[in-house]
Amino acid sequence: MKGGRVRRDRLLLGLLAAAALVLALTAPASAAGFTDIDDSPFEASINALAYRGFINGKTATTYNPNDPLQRQQFAKMAVLTMGYEVTPTDVSTFKDTPAPYDPVNYPLYPGAYVAVANEQGIIKGYTEDNTFRFTKQVTRQQVITVVVRAAGVALTDCSTGWIGVVDYADPAHWNNVRKAEFNGLLDGIPDLANWDVTKDATRGEAAELLAQLFYRTGTLLTLTGPSGTQDFTMADLKALPSTEGYGGWKNKVGTIVGPRFYKGVAVRDLMDLVGGGTKVTVTASDGYEIDYETDAIDGRVDVYDPITGAVIPGYADDLTMILAYEADGDPLTSDEGGLRIGFVGQTANQVTYSGSWAKLVASITVE
Repeated sequence: MKGGRVRRDRLLLGLLAAAALVLALTAPASAAGFTDIDDSPFEASINALAYRGFINGKTATTYNPNDPLQRQQFAKMAVLTMGYEVTPTDVSTFKDTPAPYDPVNYPLYPGAYVAVANEQGIIKGYTEDNTFRFTKQVTRQQVITVVVRAAGVALTDCSTGWIGVVDYADPAHWNNVRKAEFNGLLDGIPDLANWDVTKDATRGEAAELLAQLFYRTGTLLTLTGPSGTQDFTMADLKALPSTEGYGGWKNKVGTIVGPRFYKGVAVRDLMDLVGGGTKVTVTASDGYEIDYETDAIDGRVDVYDPITGAVIPGYADDLTMILAYEADGDPLTSDEGGLRIGFVGQTANQVTYSGSWAKLVASITVE
């Protein structure tokens, strides 16, 4: 297992683990302050985008995840997610371009954002009359097509003969829908087999697809330490030496998840990139923060039997704290986000405490 830097002394495991891990208080359910997304299957993705300023609510406290979405609104969300520059020199040439709805506070919306989306080739207008149809509701298959176009080479082509579960009836979109499903972009959609892609997309569904796009193309992680700050895309992280192994967790009520086979980057290796240290603070896109001291960073945490849930005293094998980006060869699930902290070993004979498995990781600060 590459990248592991752990000690073998397990004699004081329980006491060390208690001192190693200091949990901060969690933030409200939504870091963006949305009070209406707790029951949404897209809560994690909404938070991931809102945390980074890519999407806004319909009010200061509501996102309205089940509401439909206009084409002009989705164009802005997509442009911000992709990090495209938008300036007053970006002028929409569509004949139905409206004046800015708020020229003082938002002078670039909607025309400039639509112009950039069109220039980048991710959203097209209607060539028969040179309109964009700004207030027309965007469909699910249109959202998928935009995301696939924007992702570009970050997605792989479908395997020969591969068949998914989504209906690809519309010839204008079927190849993009199929490619999106093959690459896991639709894994976070509930009841995918019965999901009608011709229907209007909801604000929650759009956030889910854009979050999956961001995880594959955007700057996922900000790493700060004594020697400076570095930003990483998923490709950047995958280019670093990898650490992989089995890991899972047991929560406070005794529920056990895993072990699964995770792959990522050892946290010690990340720390070395910014000058090293003895402590890290991990911040998630839902506002959650957790501090890890040396013992936890070096893999000395409480270990449990994955069958019985009982503590394994003096666990003999090394564990490594990693920033995971894959599980069982696939991207992390939608509710985990693009990155999560985990603890892995070379055998599937252990799980660790769920509170140390931080998900939706957006930044790591090293001290």
